[in-house]
Amino acid sequence: MDVLEFQKKLNEICQLASENGKTLLASQIKETFSGMDLKKEQLLKVLSYLKQKGISIEGMEMTEQEEEKEEERPAVPLTEEEQVYLEEYKRSLAGFSPSEKTLEELFAELFQGKEEAKSELTGRYLETVAQLAVKMNSEEIFLADLIQEGNLSLLAALNQEQQAVHDHEWLFREIRQGLKKAVDAQVQRKIQDDSLVEKVQNLEAAVKDLTEDGEENKFTINELAIILDMDVEEIRDILRLTGDDK
Repeated sequence: MDVLEFQKKLNEICQLASENGKTLLASQIKETFSGMDLKKEQLLKVLSYLKQKGISIEGMEMTEQEEEKEEERPAVPLTEEEQVYLEEYKRSLAGFSPSEKTLEELFAELFQGKEEAKSELTGRYLETVAQLAVKMNSEEIFLADLIQEGNLSLLAALNQEQQAVHDHEWLFREIRQGLKKAVDAQVQRKIQDDSLVEKVQNLEAAVKDLTEDGEENKFTINELAIILDMDVEEIRDILRLTGDDK
C-alpha cells in the first residue's frame, strides 16, 4: 500500500466530512479509497478512525456487522517476550482474594458509590483485561502497554459518575472499547510514522537528484518547496528531524 497516497486520501475524506457537518455516506468512503485495494481489516480501521474523530457514517449497516465479526478475528500471536510478561502478570494477580459477594451485589454497591465495591471489582476484572488484551493483540502495540490501557479503561469506568447502568455487560464493553481505541491509535500513529519516514526519504532522494556533478546545490527552502511541490513548513519539520536545518 502506498502510505503517502493513503494518508492523502484519509485527509481528503476528513475534509469532506468537515464540509458535510461531520457526516459521510458509505459510498463516499468507498469511492475515496477505491483503487487502493484495501483489505477488509484496513477498511474497518479507517471506519474506526473516522468514528473516533466524531464523524457519523450513514449506510454502514452491513459494515457494522462486519466490524462485530472483526473483533472476533484470531489475534496476532504473542511474541516470546510478551508471553513471559503475560505469565508474570498473571502470577501477580494470584494474591487477590475476592469476597463471597456476587457481581450483582458489587455492581449495586458501585451504584451507591461504595469505594470497597470499586476496589473489589478492579481486582476481579484485571484478569478479564488481560484475556481481552491477548484476544485483541496487535503488532502495533506491545501487550504490556495494551494491558495497561485496558486497566486504565477499567478504572475510568468504575469511577464514572452518574452512570445509569452498572453491570458486567457495561463494564466489559468499556474495557473492550478502551483496548480498541489504544490499538487504533497505535495503528494510526504507525501510518503517520511510515508516512513521515517516506517523506524524509523522498526529500533526501529529490535533493540528491538535484545535485549536479556531485556538488550540492544551495537551494533555499522556498525553492525546494516549489521544486518538490511540498509545503514550506513541512520541509522545515523534516529538515529539523534529520538535523539538516542549517
